[in-house]
Amino acid sequence: MKKPISIIALLIFSLAYTAQNEAQDILNRILETGELRIGMSGDQPPFSMTATDGSLFGLDADMATGLANNIGVKAKLVKMRFKDLIPALQNGEIDMIVSGLTMTIDRNKKVAFVGPYLISGNSIITKSKEYSEAESVDVIDKKGVKIAVMQGTTSEEFVVANIENAQIYKSTTNNLAIKMLLEDKVDIVVAGYPTVAIALLENSSAGLYTIDQPFDYEPIGIAVAPSDPLLINLVQNYLHALERTEILDMLKVKWFEEGSWILDSPVIYQD
Repeated sequence: MKKPISIIALLIFSLAYTAQNEAQDILNRILETGELRIGMSGDQPPFSMTATDGSLFGLDADMATGLANNIGVKAKLVKMRFKDLIPALQNGEIDMIVSGLTMTIDRNKKVAFVGPYLISGNSIITKSKEYSEAESVDVIDKKGVKIAVMQGTTSEEFVVANIENAQIYKSTTNNLAIKMLLEDKVDIVVAGYPTVAIALLENSSAGLYTIDQPFDYEPIGIAVAPSDPLLINLVQNYLHALERTEILDMLKVKWFEEGSWILDSPVIYQD
């Protein structure tokens, strides 16, 4: 009887050792190559945006670069479509996602989250004073109302789950949805509060309105591979340091309240 028990114990030890090594592989690779690959869409103001020279900037770009500097490696900001970010992390194409990513149960089944570093919520942009006074979705969920929303986002999930009568238009980017609103092709754009706030800043003379309070609240965090507890712990410590030193608050003021970057930084969007 002792021999089978020994074999089982050896197998358990081998599996545990292999799992530990695999968990360390990502962080070891980052340290060995001197490069941290961070995925972001580059089309989510003010989280990540693409400048005319192709470089990425924004709140998430600042945080990602700061994390890489903290580790002592170079930040490689990898631009890709929002819907491709989680598959890329699962496939090992990137080391983490910092891209205004809402922490949901469905996503948490696929990736681990650190945070939140920001609380958002689904809101609207509209030219209608009536819709801007909505306190519930029922006010905008009417036949004849046209609503645009970005594909692959929690805003899309929110619209699909709560809108039954209005017509839904799904766009590839928030910028395209807002463009449809400005051109009177839709009546409302549903998006996260940060997107709404920046859209109002960028189009201050377009007669746009929003609601006083978001319809719901969503935590936004950093996604990493669930098999990498060491990297998760490192990112947790980094976020904690940003909060304790109030650097995170300063970054939020810079990107959400000051708005000077809108004039200083030429931006291009992918439609």
